Amino acid sequence: MMKGLIIASTFGTYAVRVEKDIYYVKPRGLFRKKGIKPFVGDYVEIDKNDLIITNVYDRKSFLIRPPIANISQIIIVLSLVEPKFSYLLAFKYLTYANINHIKANLVISKIDKQNDSKTIEEIKEIFSSLKINTYFVSSKTKEGLDEVKKLFKNEMSCVMGQTGVGKSSLINAIDPDYQREVGEYSKALRRGKHRTREVVLLPYQGGYIADTPGFSSLDLDLTKEELAAYFPGFNNLYNKCYFTNCLHLSENRCAVKEHLEKKEISPIVYEIYKKASSIAPQDKRRFRK
Repeated sequence: MMKGLIIASTFGTYAVRVEKDIYYVKPRGLFRKKGIKPFVGDYVEIDKNDLIITNVYDRKSFLIRPPIANISQIIIVLSLVEPKFSYLLAFKYLTYANINHIKANLVISKIDKQNDSKTIEEIKEIFSSLKINTYFVSSKTKEGLDEVKKLFKNEMSCVMGQTGVGKSSLINAIDPDYQREVGEYSKALRRGKHRTREVVLLPYQGGYIADTPGFSSLDLDLTKEELAAYFPGFNNLYNKCYFTNCLHLSENRCAVKEHLEKKEISPIVYEIYKKASSIAPQDKRRFRK
């Protein structure tokens, strides 16, 4: 028996890396009866003779969307243009990271396509006030790439962002062998050309990088209650509100609004929160007796 890491999967077949070797295996039949489903990022025990997964080790973390285990950080990629940078989407991604208790860094791509120093400075100011690390990069000119590379060292990183922001381009710039390695996995798993429909883990400087399918704000179906509890800058104040289910809108004795009045929370950030909350669904459990 050997311990390895699932780095890719398709149609019930898993690519498992054991040191420098890769084995293509299937889970043992008993897993289905027990409701056990391995995912990319899982550490597993395999039988190299029968080519089956015999055990799935406990996870340190798990994301439902995209489905991936044992992530230590989320790299949120948003573009300055094409598509245009969205504060709303950035904060929804950051809220999603907080819900899952995983640290997040923000990477703004395509800075070569629009040299708008005013917009860049505004983005820097807003996120630095919330102690969120923000990096500006161009995969084309390589500007800012060296700083971004450092983020991935010894980390299990999930690169996340909407379609078209340049996630795969960024990973290609970091590691030119990315497409070749993914192509090898796809060929062995017989799944056709990879178009970032599935999660794939790629080794990099003592850690792994996960390229993930792109998804939009609509896919992050956060509730009003989740936003209230985990919105960046508000998550540390939530338990200080007088009402335990405070949504930081019309409630009295709200810690968030008190900090807003003291100018300890940016009015811009609060307006983004109100917009996010206005379009978010209510958790139905809130009204259950």
